Amino acid sequence: MEPGITHEMIPAMMTPGKMTPGMMTPGKMTPGMMTPGKIPGMATPGIMTPGMMVPYMVTPGMLTPGSPTPGLAPGIQPDISIANIDDPERTATGEESTSKEVFAVYKSPPILPGAKPHPGDIVEAASLADLPSPSPTYNLQDSLPSEIITSGKLSNLQLEGILYACQKHQTILPSGYRAGFFIGDAAGVGKGRQIAGIILDNYIRGRTKHIWFSISSDLKVDAQRDLSDLGCYLKVIEGCKQLDKETRVFGLPADFKEGVIFSTYATLVSSVQKGGAISSSKQSRLDQLIKWCGNDSFDGCLIFDECHKAKHFVPGKEKNSTKVALAVASIQRLLPKARVVYCSATGVSDVKNMAFMERLGLWGDGAAFKTFGQFIDAINRRGLGIAELLAMEMKSSGRYLSRGLSFKQAEFCMVESVLSEDQVKMYNTAVHVWNELRRSLQSALDRTNTGNPKIWSLYWSAHQRFFKQICMGVKVPTILKEANKALDDGCCVVIGLQTTGEASLESELQRKDSQLVGFVSTAKEIFLNFVREYFPTKINLSTPQKCEVKVDEWSKTAQDLLLSFADKIGLPTSSLDEIIDKLGGPGKVAEMTGRKGRMVSTADGVKYVPRSGDGSQLDSLNVQERNSFMNGRKLVAIISDAASTGISLHADKRVSNQRRRVHITMELPWSADKAVQQMGRSHRANQSSGPLYKLVTTNLGGERRFAAAVAKRLESLGALTKGDRRAATGADLSKFNFDTQYGRAGLRNMYFAISNNHIAGGVSLDKLTSQKLKFSEFNAQMMESLELMALTDTSSLTTKVFDRDTSDVGKFLNRILGLAVDRQNLIFSYFTECLQAVISAAKKEGRHVILKVDRGLSWEKALERFGNHSGKHDGFYCSRRKNHHGQFMYLLATQKLNSTHLFKIARPNTGVSGFDEEKAELFSKYYKVSTNTAQTGWQQLYESAKDHCVHGPRCKHGDSCMVGSRCYRMDLLCGGILTLMSTLENTVATHADRLQLSKAQCNLRVVRVQLDNGKKLVGLRYPAQLVDVAQTAISEQKQFEQLQLMCNSEQTCSVVPKAVKTAPLISIEEPISAVDKKCLNKAMTPPLTIKNFFKPVAETPKKNGTLREVNELKTQCKDTVMLDAKCVLNLCSPSSVEKQMNKRSLPVETGIKMQPTKKTKQMSLKGTLTKQTEKKITCPICAKSFEVTTSNVDINKHIDSCLQGA
Repeated sequence: MEPGITHEMIPAMMTPGKMTPGMMTPGKMTPGMMTPGKIPGMATPGIMTPGMMVPYMVTPGMLTPGSPTPGLAPGIQPDISIANIDDPERTATGEESTSKEVFAVYKSPPILPGAKPHPGDIVEAASLADLPSPSPTYNLQDSLPSEIITSGKLSNLQLEGILYACQKHQTILPSGYRAGFFIGDAAGVGKGRQIAGIILDNYIRGRTKHIWFSISSDLKVDAQRDLSDLGCYLKVIEGCKQLDKETRVFGLPADFKEGVIFSTYATLVSSVQKGGAISSSKQSRLDQLIKWCGNDSFDGCLIFDECHKAKHFVPGKEKNSTKVALAVASIQRLLPKARVVYCSATGVSDVKNMAFMERLGLWGDGAAFKTFGQFIDAINRRGLGIAELLAMEMKSSGRYLSRGLSFKQAEFCMVESVLSEDQVKMYNTAVHVWNELRRSLQSALDRTNTGNPKIWSLYWSAHQRFFKQICMGVKVPTILKEANKALDDGCCVVIGLQTTGEASLESELQRKDSQLVGFVSTAKEIFLNFVREYFPTKINLSTPQKCEVKVDEWSKTAQDLLLSFADKIGLPTSSLDEIIDKLGGPGKVAEMTGRKGRMVSTADGVKYVPRSGDGSQLDSLNVQERNSFMNGRKLVAIISDAASTGISLHADKRVSNQRRRVHITMELPWSADKAVQQMGRSHRANQSSGPLYKLVTTNLGGERRFAAAVAKRLESLGALTKGDRRAATGADLSKFNFDTQYGRAGLRNMYFAISNNHIAGGVSLDKLTSQKLKFSEFNAQMMESLELMALTDTSSLTTKVFDRDTSDVGKFLNRILGLAVDRQNLIFSYFTECLQAVISAAKKEGRHVILKVDRGLSWEKALERFGNHSGKHDGFYCSRRKNHHGQFMYLLATQKLNSTHLFKIARPNTGVSGFDEEKAELFSKYYKVSTNTAQTGWQQLYESAKDHCVHGPRCKHGDSCMVGSRCYRMDLLCGGILTLMSTLENTVATHADRLQLSKAQCNLRVVRVQLDNGKKLVGLRYPAQLVDVAQTAISEQKQFEQLQLMCNSEQTCSVVPKAVKTAPLISIEEPISAVDKKCLNKAMTPPLTIKNFFKPVAETPKKNGTLREVNELKTQCKDTVMLDAKCVLNLCSPSSVEKQMNKRSLPVETGIKMQPTKKTKQMSLKGTLTKQTEKKITCPICAKSFEVTTSNVDINKHIDSCLQGA
């Protein structure tokens, strides 16, 4: 990086209206990661609570504290803390952090005495690591049995999540609804165990009904396991089917009146038929659940596990929402007292997907934003920086926790599958066929004048899916090679993909009446289905009087020829079926997908075999396959999107299969949520070894389109759920993200160069073509490629790319899949070279440098910049007139790339400008001078502008004015400012005209700065003149809230729908419920079953006896540990036994567990006599045998004497 390049070299950063979030590059002052730990001199070190603002005035070369706090009303403390920096020479810099700085080791605070640490290396996003959660006030120790804590059934980390969730549930939001909590822990940390702990705490406190939603009924087993692992025996009611047992006469069975209902989101949006044959009606499952809960009085837990399933909710436009999202929002509104927990490893990949999380209290009555629309608008206007602040503030306010397993045990590597000659030939043939299809389709549409109005959208969709399947097919040999190598090395294999090709398989089955021979080609079926269904062959000759349709012979012949081409391409067969077959078949490969059947090699050939042939459900079948893999019976597992959530495939220390997992990603998903979910299947807590991730890609340039899309989503996902946009996974996929500002600029430059028949600036033709092509040949191929990709406007006189497509990187990477292999790689290489040229140019222009507070450009750096440009008009210029100080102004002008009339301007006091200068404008105001002439004037202006603005010493704004100043101060408000955004914006809007604030000062942007000591700050840039005014406004707001709280202190916290409308505009804290001992015993006592009813129960001393006395009695009984119940009932006098026990101060129950006698079948007289002769009666104490004729009275006397003499 160029350390001498200064602040103003960042175009559009300090220029009015141009400050944008992004990378910490010139042109974009990037919001980013914040480590708000112990900044020296902070009023409250390391603590940033909601409502606290910490202004930082960033000045050139140092950070100076803000102005003193104005006087406030007595007893009211300001919420704005002033930071005093010890070292006045500390420099503020901003740069993109390395991957090592993204995560920090998570240090869980001690929650309860005796709690065990979590079994795994846990990390947290560095921006959240030093940000403490609120002080714990919830008494969790009262409810949870000590054995759960001390035995490590719940780790300290998990106890922290339970505590803060229960603590937040005590808050009633200003809207009248109970506050919710968001568990954003990554896969493997133990979200299910935390949910079980939250439910257990609430049940013990008397709340005996809870609902647990998840995405698959298969996960009910895991939910039951999580509860059982805590020693909790709450009844888990599966779905709503058991609620259907309710009758009008007897109601609901007692067993189902309380417990935990485990339901899927699909069940939530379904309905059930109620009534008999005469009268019946449909009842929605939602209504059924609301009724079971007891309507709006329900105050139990409402768990939304894997809550990203409900992300498509549009408030105010419910018709545009998905059914699941609408149902999730509805049940929250119908149960205002419910204790809501949102739980997901991926959270949301976009802020707009948070709409259903209404209980977080980020918008609504009394919140900083009245509606979700205002909230999303505020976030979008400020980019990823505000999203990072959002995650930080959610944690500091106790709404959110996000921890994850460290990836230090995991390894990542890229595996490139290079196409063989045969594969290249097949691919090129497929490209030719699709080009013929496109031309024939256009001709057929013109001849028939018919067709689907969305025909070309359908065409390109099928085109993309077709070549995606080919990309998967050509990777099969590499996948098999890597899998076999892993097995030979003593590892086991997990292969991840998204699509199974089941739709194409079913289509082929229906077409051939289930008579299939050989494996099915998914790509072939995509092509055939499109041609059969959408290729027009009939001319519509209908008139108002008659309907007439005629077959167009040419179109029909073309369709037949295209269908015949499909068999001649030699397309690869289904990747999934081929991998399973080559790795040993279904007997050795565990398939966890959602498809119902598959093609299997048998002795009689390849046949279609249903996966659920035994009648079991697919979910249960996936569980069986999972168990086979975890037990080591199968060493290869294949998972699709259907099994990418909730299933654990890691090297768990509790299972037999301890081999290291080699996770081969064959197909990256489009959704970042799914990518993270799939990676989390093989990397979880309590594992003996970390996985080895292998991302397999081909050398086809077009396939990078999929990796680029996922990388972009992962960046956004990391910012929203981890507090840093790079913290979504430990894998570095950033090099695949071409859809950036530089990627779009590079694409525009490439299109411009091809259309205007010249090589793009900064690109070497010899390097690009290895000196094999002349420019005319190269550009002709590029032009032809654009035409094949349907990106050029052929209607115009000159060939040019459609304006709407000039910056669409996704469409470019998608369309190049349909080019021949060599042509595809050539145009992709051209694009990457243009991208590198843009980045290199940005570095030369000061656009990609370390951020310095001093934005000026020294003479040495000006010469260095001048040396990088050699244009005819590049050089130093002097103004034709003097300024109002009597000085001539100097600047450096360099011609902009790909332009003949625009120049980039650099000045000694403000560096590189964010605006371009027209050639005519430049020559009218300035004239070119030599380097020697410009040196003196440049250096004088550079020094004089260090501490003064261009307005001179009499400027009415004083030191706060930074117009033209080389060194200026920038005020950042840090901490919990998100909830104060409305107040801060209103303050600026109110005083902007009076103070004559510039547009740049009024534009509140989230920025990131890094100090030279490594500390990072994320804050809101705010006008220095308004810091005190904003502080006063916030203090007045706090006073108003305190007075309102006093007025409402006697109001009840009861929340009902009617009360929701008239809820106070402040939050209310409910008292903590007491422990219900009856519920505690019920939760921790195993239910009575047939097995344990007749099974001997372990001895447990009651209040009247001690374990020592029980042991003495057992010793006296010598030959038996427990008296045989049948013998005691038949032979012993209960009164005498009780008498002896009372002498020893032991209750009757202690030491002897009497089991109820069974009602035996009455025997005949002969049988009774026969039985007595065979039976031998012995004393249970001394083992003396008695004759059959001995009376019971004599036997009882003997036993009494044995007990007395013992």
